[in-house]
Amino acid sequence: MEAVREEADLQFQNGEYEAAVTGYTRVIKIDTDDYYAIFNRARANEELGNFQEAYDDYNKLVLLQWNSYKSMLGRARCNFELENYTGVIGDMNVLIEASENNIDALSLRGRAFVKEGDNQEAIFDLTRVLRKEPNNIEALISRGAAYARGGLGPMGIEDFDKAISIQPDLAVAHFNKAMVFFVYEHFSAAIRSFDDAIEKNPEYAEAFTRRGMAKINYGNHSLKSACEDFALGEEFGDPVATEYIKDYCKK
Repeated sequence: MEAVREEADLQFQNGEYEAAVTGYTRVIKIDTDDYYAIFNRARANEELGNFQEAYDDYNKLVLLQWNSYKSMLGRARCNFELENYTGVIGDMNVLIEASENNIDALSLRGRAFVKEGDNQEAIFDLTRVLRKEPNNIEALISRGAAYARGGLGPMGIEDFDKAISIQPDLAVAHFNKAMVFFVYEHFSAAIRSFDDAIEKNPEYAEAFTRRGMAKINYGNHSLKSACEDFALGEEFGDPVATEYIKDYCKK
């Protein structure tokens, strides 16, 4: 069993996550209380995007109070991906109560608050993160979204611009910036930022769809050009694009 665990550890370190999951599962079948193997299997599944499987392992460890901090953090990360934002907030409340300046917990809770639409709480948490880690990309993007949704568009753009200055190829930052311009009806600026997002990610479905709408609202572009964007949005999987095609392009 020790040899199997060592092999699984090496596979995990080498990024061979599927093989690592298989190896750790073999260990756990032999020793159901091998918490180290359960934890590493959770981590490997998380890397694979198997968030429910990872959640189940992390949750078992939390209930057993094994390595509670890392297990609870892992469970919260999986809950975030599974869109259980209430669960994220609950777990991170526990960690923050134990350590009020826990950056990992503040960041996760802040991002969950954004998803829940609690913009003021999100800004509070993420600002604390950014005081400690001013170049934290996730915190910048999330706080920018909270500012924008809370009616503070210019401050949101400042955060998106800071994120872009750190990581210029970050398509989501360009997209979010474009959405702020769109909401404020600055359609020419929105189109330029959507262009940037698409340049960074040529299959960014939502960017094509929203750029098409910006073109319709701006008026300096033809309906044909907007419909071409909607067609690309639909091709890359945005269901909103399909509705716009019905509304604008099939008459």
